[in-house]
Amino acid sequence: MPRRSNIAGLAMLMLTPALLGAQHAATSRDKTVLFVCEHGTVKSLLAKVLFEEYAKEVGLEMQAVSRGTRADSVVPTWMLQGLAADKITLGTWRPQTLRPTDLQTASMVVSFDVPPTATAAANGPRAQWDGTPSVSKDYANGRDAIKVRVHQLVDSLKRAEGTRRR
Repeated sequence: MPRRSNIAGLAMLMLTPALLGAQHAATSRDKTVLFVCEHGTVKSLLAKVLFEEYAKEVGLEMQAVSRGTRADSVVPTWMLQGLAADKITLGTWRPQTLRPTDLQTASMVVSFDVPPTATAAANGPRAQWDGTPSVSKDYANGRDAIKVRVHQLVDSLKRAEGTRRR
C-alpha cells in the first residue's frame, strides 16, 4: 500500500505546476479591465487611472489597461496638465494600439465612442460608455462623468468578488 500512495503523491507533484499555470492564466484574465477609446490617451487613459486608484482604495485586486483603436504616440499636453492637477503621474506609461490579444485576455472591455466591431472579439463582457462629456473641452466635467461610471463598475466588481468567495 505505501508504494501506491507514493506513486499517487508523485503524480500530484508532477501535475501541480501545470494546474497552477492554468489557474494563473484564468486568474490573470479575471483581473484585467480593458478601456478602449480612439486615441488611447484621454477617456480610456482617464478611466484606467481612476479605476486603478479606486480599486486600490476599496481593496479590489484588478488592473486596468488603456488602448486606442488608432493610438496617438503621446498624451496631449492639456491632458498631462489635468492629470498633474489631480496628482496623477503616468511614469513610463505610453499609449498603445488595441491588439487582438488585449481583447482575448481582458475579463471585461469598456469602450468609449468606438464602433462595436472594434471590441467584438472580446472574450468577456463588453460595455459601451458612449456619449460621455468631452474631456478635451472640459477636463473636470469629463473626468467627473467617467469617475462616476468607474466607481459604479468597481463597486459592482467588488460585490461580485464577494459573492464568488462565499
